[in-house]
Amino acid sequence: MPLRYTFSLGPIQVAVWKIEENEADLWENTPLSTADLEHLRRISHSRRRIESLAARAALAKLPPYPFHSLSHSFPWAAAATAPHPIAIDLEIRRHFPEKVRNYFTQPAEQELFLNKNKTFWHAWCAKEVAYKLLCQEFSEMSFKREMHFDGEQVVFSRGKVRRRITLRFVEAEEWLLAVGSFT
Repeated sequence: MPLRYTFSLGPIQVAVWKIEENEADLWENTPLSTADLEHLRRISHSRRRIESLAARAALAKLPPYPFHSLSHSFPWAAAATAPHPIAIDLEIRRHFPEKVRNYFTQPAEQELFLNKNKTFWHAWCAKEVAYKLLCQEFSEMSFKREMHFDGEQVVFSRGKVRRRITLRFVEAEEWLLAVGSFT
């Protein structure tokens, strides 16, 4: 199976996989837990199922640390493992829909990260990573009102509660990957 990239970001191990296999090959060659099997069997859309299988195939190539995160954006899938809570988000490079920009960012925030050579995709990935890390603690979150991306981190604020998520971005010609952990 074609694993395209593996790399370390300190203790975080990452694998990025280009999906070139068919679904039958992924089922046959990807080690899956009982929970994974149950999850995958509930996915009715074949492309989503293939993406999820490929992310798990990438995960199988990494050290078995206690924490992991998966992401996919066809035709790419990614996995990361670490000794501490982490989250990743992978997006293929494409035009960002203008009508979505104001849905998840504030005008002042847009100006700030655009001046730091970040795109709307950087902001999207950053806030997806924050959501994945925070969803264990908070059931609903506003990407626009409660999460602020400054180009380096996301600060989540709700009343007196503040959480900081430090980010690293890995960029390739075809994709953008954000990797985040609590500060």
